[in-house]
Amino acid sequence: MIRLLRYFALLAALTGTLTACAPSGKPELRVLATDPGSEAILGAQQRYYIRFALTTDTPLTVTVEPWFGGEPLSLNLGTSAPAALPAGGGTAVAALFFWGEHATRVDEIRLVARAPKEAQPRVELKLPVKLAWIARDLPPREPPAWAQSAAPGTTLDPRSEWLVFGGVLVGVAIAGFATRALRARRRAARQTPPPGLE
Repeated sequence: MIRLLRYFALLAALTGTLTACAPSGKPELRVLATDPGSEAILGAQQRYYIRFALTTDTPLTVTVEPWFGGEPLSLNLGTSAPAALPAGGGTAVAALFFWGEHATRVDEIRLVARAPKEAQPRVELKLPVKLAWIARDLPPREPPAWAQSAAPGTTLDPRSEWLVFGGVLVGVAIAGFATRALRARRRAARQTPPPGLE
């Protein structure tokens, strides 16, 4: 009987050790609030804010991704910096905006949580929306108090950064050619004798 009790005690201890070593539960993302609501028209560069909570046993980084018609959007896109949350999780705010000459529609926003140096998401939350950014300016909107932390630290999509960089290069090239043409014209004007002195 004592041998049987020892066997059950050993089995219970072993089960507890295996449970402690078992992989942690799947992380969970929840949207707590958005500003404005899920249906809105925004002006150029007006931000859409999402306050969310993450439950996780390991440190994760959360990014925000806008989609339309099943395709990710990246042209003329600005987003808040990825939110790094520690083991245990917490709450954070993500923001995004668009600018440009053409209107942009968004029908889904995805919050994607990844572990550092991992490309594969650990968890992804899809938020259905009906949002539109129009090319003209609208009256400024005051963000809610919980969104203040998302205003600074905006990052641009790499493709948008290349477009801006390309635009700057084209502008510099045009200015260089215009300056060169103006100098050549002035030089030619100085070398041409006035009428009657030829």
